[in-house]
Amino acid sequence: MKKKTVSMFMGLVLGVTTVFSSIGPAVVTVSAAESGVTDSKCKKTGTPEPAADDVVPDANQYKYQKDELAAFCHFGPNTFNEIEWGEHYGNKKPSEIFKLDQKFDANTMVRTLKEAGFKKLIITAKHHDGFCIWPSKWTDYDTEEAGYKGDILAEISAACSTYDMDMGLYLSPWDIHEPSYGYKDANGNPTTPEKDVLDYNVYYNNQLEEILGNKKYGNKGRFVEVWMDGAKGSGANAQEYDFKKWFATIQKYQGKEVAGNSADCMLFGAQAYTTVRWIGNEDGVAFEDTWAKSNVNYDKNTIDSNGSTPYSKGYENGNKWTVPECDGRITSGWFWGTQKKTPKTITQLANMYFDSVGHNATMLLNVPPNNQGTVDEPILKRITEFGQNVEDTFRTNLAKEEGTTIEASNVRGNDAKFKPGNVVDSDDSTYWTTNDGKTSGSLTIKWNTAKKFDVVSFEEAIQKGQHINSYKVEYKASDDAQWQTLKSGVTVGAKRLVRTAPVSATQVKITVGTSNGKVPMLSEVGVYKASEGFQLAGAAPEGMDTTSVNETSKFTFSSTGWNPQTGSQYINGQNTWSNKAGAEFTYKFSGTKVYLMGTTDPGHGQADVYIDGKLVETINTHAESRSTGAKIFESKDLEDKEHTLKLVAKTNAAIGVEAAYVINNGGVGMIELENSAYTMNEESSLDVKIKRVGGTTGTITAKIQPNPGSAIQDDFDTEFLPTVTLNDGESEKIVTVAKTKRNTNLTGDRVFSIELTEKTPKNAIIGFNGSARITIKDADGITKDKLQTLVTNSAALEAHLYSGGWDVFAKALKTAQEVAANENATDATIRNAYTELESAKNALVAREKYTEADRFNFLWKTGTSAKLEAEFATELNNSNDSDSDPKWPMKIADNSDASNGKFVTDMAFKDVLKYAYHADKAGTYHVVMRYRSGSAENEKNGIKITEAEGKIAEKTVVVDPTKNNGNVVFGTVEFDIEVTKPGDGMISITAPNTNKGPGIDYFIISPKSVKLEKFAITATAGEGGTITAESLTEGKVDVTEGESATFTITPNSGYEIADVKVDGNSVGKKTSYTFSDVDKAHKIEATFAFANYTAENPFKFPETKGVTSTLEAEHATELINSNDSDSDPNWPLTITSEGWASNGKFLNCMAYKDYAKYAYTANVPGIYKVTGTYRAGALNKLAFSEEGSKIEAAQVDCPSTKEGNNLTVKTFELNIEVKTAGAGTLVLTAPDTNKAPQLDKLDIQLIRTASEADLTDLKATIAEAEEILNEEDKDKYSATALVELQEMVNAGKAFTENTSQAEVDAKKAEIKAKIADIQTQFTITATAGEGGKIAPETTTTVYKGTSKVFTITPDKGYHIESITVDGENVETIATEYAFEGIVANHTIAVTFAKDELTIAKENLLATINTANKKLKETEQYTPSSLKDLEDAVKAAQAIYDDPNADQDKVDKAKANVEAKLADLKAKAKKDTLNLAITAAEGDVALVDKYTEESIEKLQKAIDEAKEVLADENASQEKVDAAEKAVKEAQKALVEKETPKPEAPVKKDELKAAVEDATKVVGDTEKYTEESLAALQSAIDAANAVLQNPEATQAEIDAAVKAVKEAKEALKVKEDKKDDNNKGDDKKDDDKKDDNKKDDSNSGTSNNGSSNGGSNNNGSSNKNTTSTANKTSNAVKTGDAANVAGVAGVAILCLATGIVVVLIKRKRIR
Repeated sequence: MKKKTVSMFMGLVLGVTTVFSSIGPAVVTVSAAESGVTDSKCKKTGTPEPAADDVVPDANQYKYQKDELAAFCHFGPNTFNEIEWGEHYGNKKPSEIFKLDQKFDANTMVRTLKEAGFKKLIITAKHHDGFCIWPSKWTDYDTEEAGYKGDILAEISAACSTYDMDMGLYLSPWDIHEPSYGYKDANGNPTTPEKDVLDYNVYYNNQLEEILGNKKYGNKGRFVEVWMDGAKGSGANAQEYDFKKWFATIQKYQGKEVAGNSADCMLFGAQAYTTVRWIGNEDGVAFEDTWAKSNVNYDKNTIDSNGSTPYSKGYENGNKWTVPECDGRITSGWFWGTQKKTPKTITQLANMYFDSVGHNATMLLNVPPNNQGTVDEPILKRITEFGQNVEDTFRTNLAKEEGTTIEASNVRGNDAKFKPGNVVDSDDSTYWTTNDGKTSGSLTIKWNTAKKFDVVSFEEAIQKGQHINSYKVEYKASDDAQWQTLKSGVTVGAKRLVRTAPVSATQVKITVGTSNGKVPMLSEVGVYKASEGFQLAGAAPEGMDTTSVNETSKFTFSSTGWNPQTGSQYINGQNTWSNKAGAEFTYKFSGTKVYLMGTTDPGHGQADVYIDGKLVETINTHAESRSTGAKIFESKDLEDKEHTLKLVAKTNAAIGVEAAYVINNGGVGMIELENSAYTMNEESSLDVKIKRVGGTTGTITAKIQPNPGSAIQDDFDTEFLPTVTLNDGESEKIVTVAKTKRNTNLTGDRVFSIELTEKTPKNAIIGFNGSARITIKDADGITKDKLQTLVTNSAALEAHLYSGGWDVFAKALKTAQEVAANENATDATIRNAYTELESAKNALVAREKYTEADRFNFLWKTGTSAKLEAEFATELNNSNDSDSDPKWPMKIADNSDASNGKFVTDMAFKDVLKYAYHADKAGTYHVVMRYRSGSAENEKNGIKITEAEGKIAEKTVVVDPTKNNGNVVFGTVEFDIEVTKPGDGMISITAPNTNKGPGIDYFIISPKSVKLEKFAITATAGEGGTITAESLTEGKVDVTEGESATFTITPNSGYEIADVKVDGNSVGKKTSYTFSDVDKAHKIEATFAFANYTAENPFKFPETKGVTSTLEAEHATELINSNDSDSDPNWPLTITSEGWASNGKFLNCMAYKDYAKYAYTANVPGIYKVTGTYRAGALNKLAFSEEGSKIEAAQVDCPSTKEGNNLTVKTFELNIEVKTAGAGTLVLTAPDTNKAPQLDKLDIQLIRTASEADLTDLKATIAEAEEILNEEDKDKYSATALVELQEMVNAGKAFTENTSQAEVDAKKAEIKAKIADIQTQFTITATAGEGGKIAPETTTTVYKGTSKVFTITPDKGYHIESITVDGENVETIATEYAFEGIVANHTIAVTFAKDELTIAKENLLATINTANKKLKETEQYTPSSLKDLEDAVKAAQAIYDDPNADQDKVDKAKANVEAKLADLKAKAKKDTLNLAITAAEGDVALVDKYTEESIEKLQKAIDEAKEVLADENASQEKVDAAEKAVKEAQKALVEKETPKPEAPVKKDELKAAVEDATKVVGDTEKYTEESLAALQSAIDAANAVLQNPEATQAEIDAAVKAVKEAKEALKVKEDKKDDNNKGDDKKDDDKKDDNKKDDSNSGTSNNGSSNGGSNNNGSSNKNTTSTANKTSNAVKTGDAANVAGVAGVAILCLATGIVVVLIKRKRIR
């Protein structure tokens, strides 16, 4: 249901007012002729109709306003979950939130509504939760998925079709569940509209088409209204709606272009296209004078309906007709719930009907089905009862009864077409109107006998437009009586209903008027007697006993002085009044509390009220303006029994009484809110007092129901439904009734209401304030200008005029003034200051007089004064003695010249003014009295001041006349008075002797001579800041009693105030503290903590390799948040506290365009390794840069640290390069549109200076090369190339950081090139012709520089004919061909030929050739096997050369050679051994890296391997063993230990110790020469250490210790005259012990920093202190003039860990 504006008027409330100008009945004499035009005087004259207005309703709008009644049906998941608003049900399945197990009963609901007179039903097909009550093909979030077997929308449509009930469709544009709602990227994260991946507007349009285009939905397929409320998401859930597209779809299926439709479908909440508008509240009531027109702007797509909480009033001259629709609920909720199912009473529904339909609007009543799919029987019965009351009330139109005459003041053209009788013909198309130029006219209904009625109805002919802008309804009790006004107002429109207390009349006149150029037109008029349920109830809360003054059984009036009268303006139409003193009446009643209701008026006066014979109150019914039905008396709670009330008029001023209301429910009483209106701030709770009056017997409960108005779900918690319980005996309770949210949109103030509902027990009463309007102040609408205006107005207020709330107000005013003066004040600060001041201002209690509980105070501080307004007298006593001029009693009179608008006048002898006072101090006080006196010079006025107990010395003051040109004016006189005794007292002021006193305006009293004391305030400041104050000397300020002293606490750069203690108690982190009204000695102490890096105190990059400095992320110099939409402004960059972070804090919510900046110094340019500690729920990124590009920009990925549902802590690493030495600003941000992780800290370590070579890439290249050198199958590469590569690797390993970068880069490039060269591959393609084969065949891939042998084998009977390599014939035919040192692609082709029949020697020759090649490979084979082959070759050659050799010899010779080839024995393979030796020789050269012993062992293995390498006959086993030995020795190399870099020495503490000691070393007056000489010696030695650049830390620490011990050992000279020094030792011990709390300064961790001069988050604290300004002295770290004397020494001792105090104390014990 939409949440827009809230009505604060739930039916009629007490205090309906009418203004009158005289006592008694309000009568109007009408000068119009009593005889007018009747039907009989009208003929058919053909007079043209008056022109219609430019703005008129279309057919659907006209029908709706004439139909009057429509129903609303809210049914969905909320029905089953006790929820009122559409909520996000998270991941719950539809079956979990919607559990309808039986058929929805649409028939009973629709039939009941139809029979009760309702003409339309608007069904909520989809609420804000996105759940569909029909099976939608566009979502599975519907009833079908929930398991419901049916289609609820179709079932309701079928019922509406059966009973011919118009239908409206409520399809909520806001859809919390639908993924496409809002703007989201592919990952579901918020984004901008242009990057939105799913278009919600299309989704919504599809659902419109799905319903409106389907004939099974609607009344026979037709909907007359589509309802789109104004609720929508905000922030990340915002969604702009494509209304124009939607409207086009609606009209396509339901508009006037569709056959059978006479007008477009009506649209609710459609901006400029709206044809039915929201009335502005959800109470079902319209503004008294409502227009059915709005102003729209189609270009801007806006509508202005003159909205003013809680109504949209419309415009008389609007440019579009918009039906005012009043939506209200029959229960307290829109959705059914177990706690919100009670129907409203018939009285409440009657009020709703008369205040909607009767105010030119339609009534839209919500009827919620329950969780069984039916409507509760009590609700159905109430609907039926309501319909019956409508029928009963309007069944009989008294204006149509026999004997009735209707006369018109004027009839248009006297034409029967416009005759007065048209208004009772039950035909809306006919009407009565006047001639052109007649802008007003009247109809008079006359009866031949008096008729009793209480409802008058009249309708404008709105088919011609709405333009009647005034009306008046009058009646005559009899034909000869005067006209009395029943009601007057402005608008009529579709229907005006005037309901009043029953009156009896013979004539009723309705007068209507309009503006120039138009004529009034009325279509229907009726006069009715309301049914019992529809009668106007008294204004009493339901359940109270109501008695009208005409009930003589209870009211008894005295025989004279009282005048009864009737009138609709009075309660129940009755009033009785008197204007005679002494007139009285009694009223008998039973109950526990009584109210008298009557008239207040400027001419009304006072009366005494008695209950059971006892005077209980004198009431005053005088008022600035007249009101009827007002509460003129309210009793206190009474005993539950019969009572008699008596009222006696005190004066001849009038008294008017109308009724009495009584609480009579057995003492249960009445429950109500304390007020009817409240104001809240955003993001706050409202606590309200709930009162119970008229008894406290038993327990009484009520639920507090919120009613959204202009405030919606983004503004307050709509589901907060507290129940208030007042137990037996409880009369009031404070209850939280509402909770608001923070809405960052500029909305203006928003309004909603709360009401008490569902009270128990049944006879409990909900009181006059049963509901309250709550205004939420728009936090974003409070500007600095608005604050300044409030400050200016507030500053003009004076404290003495208020008796309560001033201290809170003054504090709020001071804060607001500071905020208003602060140019950098944030919006939040301005809002807070405004709301606090406004609240405090409203809470001020105006002073009426001084009392013994609220005394005037004599101020005694120097420079102060107090103003005593004379009219605030505690007592004003008039004497009636004859010598006191009793005819002119002393009184308080108004006077615009008086300071507070009042003064005391007519003081005579024996008249006494008394003032309760309090004086803290005795002494002389100066008085300035402002007075006025018109006395003669010889009879001067005067006053005498006394105090009954003599606490003020008697003082008589005679004053001069104060006249100016004969006029008495105000003047002043000054004098002193003596307060002789402090304390409480009572000042008495009277006229001395028989003189008159002057008129007194005020007294200003100030101290003149009051004795005051002085008190000392001591101040101390810890490390990291100062305390300053005016006149601060040696840590002490002397302050005069009652005066103030302000101390300013200033942290050093990079520090913050940790705590401020006053008299040992923490007052928080204050930058300033003021001791006000000082009345004793005080002590103030400040401690400081490291806060953030600054230019003066930056983070320091380490200067030594291997040293790590830690940058805590929370110590940022500056945090910058972006508000750009692509930077996630809803999650601002901030510092968050959690235990997982190293220092308890971390940097959180960094997004794109957010920046964290850190001031730093880096004295050593180079490469630093950064190790970041972080958490991340997804892949994040972090970018590093420097504002002046002194650091090379870099970024690092930060993978998710999520494990299950928990975030763990992990680290990332990256290197950053500091290019330029010096100070700078490190900038961290999230790159691109990424998020940065939650960052704890950065550990930064120098790994290479800028002057050192970067070996990183070279080492990586060497590692790449070694992977090749260590491959298992590395023999696939060229052995020579591998050795060359190993030699390059050896050379690269020998490089150090001192090698030039050019050499490093060249070596890296050389190795890279060799790697590429080694891995170059070539192909050899081999083919063989018929008659033999070649192996390997086809294409073979080989690495550069290697060799490849091909074996050629002829088939039997064939021989090798030719060998072609790369296209050229090989001269020597052999059975093998070898490619050596391959550097290109090759081909080899072999052909074979059949042997001839003669002896075939070709194959023998090929074998010989092959063998000859082998004989040359002496490096490959053993000499003995080569010798055997050589012999076989020689024998074969001989056979080949022998021309007579036969084939057998040839074959045997060939076979012999082949056998010897096969028997060749290969020498051992030494390539890998050679490579291993080369690699090992590279490591042997690294003498700086490996220990001498391990290098010697490796060298020995190398030497032995070289011997094996030189041995031609070494076996393969021996070669492999040598290789293994080399590699094992290589692996066994031991790296030398790298000496840890020596941490830089720190001399800060020594410097401080020397400075401290130097301050006292010259104090020869105090200390002995011997002890001073020892101290000087220690100082000299320390200075030598300070000047020695080679001094070690140990030497420095020893020097510190020596200086401190020497200073501690100083001996004080004996001083016999000062007895106070006898206890010095003990005193010193005490002081040292007191300073134990400063142990934190001994070097322990303070936020990751050490205050002893050690690292402060990577930076060193130099113990610097701020310089105080010249007008004040600062207490600061290291000052000799510390208030605690030797406490400073004790602190220094503690800071070095020397527990001298403890040792000394132990010795004393």
